[in-house]
Amino acid sequence: MSDFSSRPNLAGAVDLSSLRNKAQSASATDTSGPAAQQDAAPMPPQSTSDAIKVPDLVALADANNLKTFVNISGTVPVVIDFFADWSDQSKALSATLEHVVRSLHGRILLVKIDTQASPEVVQAFAIKAVPAVVALVKGQPVHLFEGNQTQDAISQLMNRLLEMATQNGMVGQVVVSDEFSQPTEPALPPLHQKALEAIDSADYLAAIGFYKDALRESPADAMAIAGLAQAELLERTKAMQLEQVLNSAPKTTDETLAKADACVAVGQFGLGFQTILTRFASADNSERDVLRKHLLELFKVCDPDAPELAQARKALAALLY
Repeated sequence: MSDFSSRPNLAGAVDLSSLRNKAQSASATDTSGPAAQQDAAPMPPQSTSDAIKVPDLVALADANNLKTFVNISGTVPVVIDFFADWSDQSKALSATLEHVVRSLHGRILLVKIDTQASPEVVQAFAIKAVPAVVALVKGQPVHLFEGNQTQDAISQLMNRLLEMATQNGMVGQVVVSDEFSQPTEPALPPLHQKALEAIDSADYLAAIGFYKDALRESPADAMAIAGLAQAELLERTKAMQLEQVLNSAPKTTDETLAKADACVAVGQFGLGFQTILTRFASADNSERDVLRKHLLELFKVCDPDAPELAQARKALAALLY
């Protein structure tokens, strides 16, 4: 298990991953292996009209759509996987959970919640570490376990969950329906795709190169501009002791820039911007130029509609003019 309070996550940054091809960005898991020894036998097929139709047996949830899954938990148990992309243990558990749930043929729905993207949901369920797994039964949360588990252990636990559901009159089923199918989105331009793949493998220097190539082809490419700023930030902070830097009181220009980078890297955009602006107010002209250029680079990482960005731009303008 790992605490996730000070991990790089860029929550609130320009969303580059949304441009991925849906088929490529979906959480893919190999389900070709043998089912767990303790897998439950499938329920007799229900008619389409009786079953709850879903796009897939595995869904991604956040604060905006969680109520839908709470409602579904009145018919079938809903298992929530609180995961984090930076945790190898979490990735391993997610793959095992998906395999087990798919083997149950719609008797359980698996919902994944990104702890970095949905901190309010994490707080509401009192999740302290990842990975963590919670079940919803008739809308009521049941904390199952924290940390990785074997496939056999998970299968046995799912069977006990189904027994409890049956005792509560929950004998429904969810079925995958093609009525949710959406037209396939176009793939990313090759350089963007290569850059995102490089970021996924933590090769930030390669990602920087790909984004620079994209900008040479199209200097006004807004997503390449944002992607380059993100990749450069990730490269600057990859070896940083984030918790130590976040708790520091910077005394020099370099220390100020490092703390601003650390703040933005963990999604604390407002604090990162303010760190530079506070130093800027008392800096001489030569230092101001360095601070201003760095702050403008961090602006590129932030979502253009974020209120923190608007406030920081206004504060910088006031200090300049």
